[in-house]
Amino acid sequence: MSSEKQEKSIAKKILDIFDVGVTSIAFIVIFVTFMISILSRYIFRIPVTWTYEISILGYMWTMFFGVGKAMENDEHVVFGLVYDKLGNNGKRFCLVLYNIMLVVFLLIAFIPSVQACAKSTMTTGVLKIPYRYVFSPFFFMLAEIIIRSAFNIKKALTMKFEEKEEAKTE
Repeated sequence: MSSEKQEKSIAKKILDIFDVGVTSIAFIVIFVTFMISILSRYIFRIPVTWTYEISILGYMWTMFFGVGKAMENDEHVVFGLVYDKLGNNGKRFCLVLYNIMLVVFLLIAFIPSVQACAKSTMTTGVLKIPYRYVFSPFFFMLAEIIIRSAFNIKKALTMKFEEKEEAKTE
């Protein structure tokens, strides 16, 4: 295996740890805290306040870490009604334009977001966790979307589109 393929394999394994591993753990945390909340409130009649906060944080982390996997599998939300009607060059143009816009806007937002998070002195309501820790996966998400979008631009410029079904049947 060449060193470039080995580096890609290592990078993919690291991303999978975050995209799948951390996302799965965060989702399990959501489920467990939700169940604790239900049991404590309705069975033991002793409401636990921290479970709601942990569930919200778990949900945020699930989204922050899971977005990269959705982009990798091309499962993110798109407006395909117009895109599906375009020809090959139109599809290529839309893919490149979309990903360029995504990279530009996220690059513009990256530094101010880091600065705002670093200056934040706010904490969560119940557990008093500093927001800089709570929102730290947001920067992973930004970086991953920027990198995946750059790869998507390269892929869109080199991809070959399948012929339309009507052309195949004639």
